[in-house]
Amino acid sequence: MTATVSTAIVSKLRVFLSYRTVEARFADVLKEHLIRDFIGLVEVFLASDTTSVAAGKLWLDEIVEGLRHSQLHIVVCSKGSVERPWINYEVGASGVRGIPVIPLCHSGLVPGQLPVPLSQSEGGVLTDAASLLKVYLRVAELIGSAVPQVDFDAFAAEFADIEKQTSALSRIEDACLNKAGLMSSLDAEHIENPHVVCVTSPQFRDLGYENQLQMVIDAFPKRIRHQFILTSAELRSVLFEQRVDIVHIAAFVCPRGGDLYFSPVELPQGSPAPGEIDRVSAVALAALIAKACTRLVVLGASASLVLGAQLLPVTNVIAAGDLVSPVAMALWVEMFYKSLASDSISTAFKLASEVSQAPMQLYARQGPLPG
Repeated sequence: MTATVSTAIVSKLRVFLSYRTVEARFADVLKEHLIRDFIGLVEVFLASDTTSVAAGKLWLDEIVEGLRHSQLHIVVCSKGSVERPWINYEVGASGVRGIPVIPLCHSGLVPGQLPVPLSQSEGGVLTDAASLLKVYLRVAELIGSAVPQVDFDAFAAEFADIEKQTSALSRIEDACLNKAGLMSSLDAEHIENPHVVCVTSPQFRDLGYENQLQMVIDAFPKRIRHQFILTSAELRSVLFEQRVDIVHIAAFVCPRGGDLYFSPVELPQGSPAPGEIDRVSAVALAALIAKACTRLVVLGASASLVLGAQLLPVTNVIAAGDLVSPVAMALWVEMFYKSLASDSISTAFKLASEVSQAPMQLYARQGPLPG
């Protein structure tokens, strides 16, 4: 008698994973473990602000599609992410569909500190083995399988290591919470007749940033020197050979390591596109910024906070704390650079932020003034 072989196809559990782009390392490890440990029975959709507004409608379409097909929603939570409107939008959408939500905290945040609607779900801590076991129990229940044999202590230790590696990001978030003291330290800091370098890439411009970048240039008083940089070679040459007061970056930045990309990246993930890669590492850029005695770096995308944390020891940083629409960013840069011609960094920043309502954050350097 011939044995009958079952050809039934086991459907995968679709997990929607929300996180901030700058916390992508936590999401990467969680996704890798879920797929591997459940032998491919779990499909994970990574939902973040990816490459910020550059992804535009593509990003929103991806999010909506991922939410529509998800059966479990996991949220990577930190002090810097839980107040983000788009994360709460995603959690609310899952709530409407009756999809279970599991918030997993890290870097000092605990479930008891979660705001609504996240506090309405039972949460855990990524560095706690018992919390990770509970996640696996829920996934196994939804799949209808046994819980895989996993060393949850070692799993939790991986997240503890990531917390140590991203401690600079935690410091920059804490500085944001102490904004009043930060502002007072920059009230007297002026940049007179600044030399400004605007950094972007051809791909970034093609995605609709031409007008925004042109507005940056047009907003400078005529006496201000400014340059437009499109390659890493140009950037290295200018920062090595000249004193540059302000570097304004409107380009793709890797959320994991802070590398600045001039060559194309794939959207919406933000990974390097095939072909020759043109980039500057965060460490190299910090060294060049110090060499050029740069007093301020402006980062226009929320994925750039990891880079911002690397630059803080050598310069002041203004960074987008969340998604920024092109209209709001254009208004912010116009008001900031016009005001900067006569006001201090903090005064120009406050005026631009209040007028534009762009979620920009100002951070004071954590080291001695360069040069």
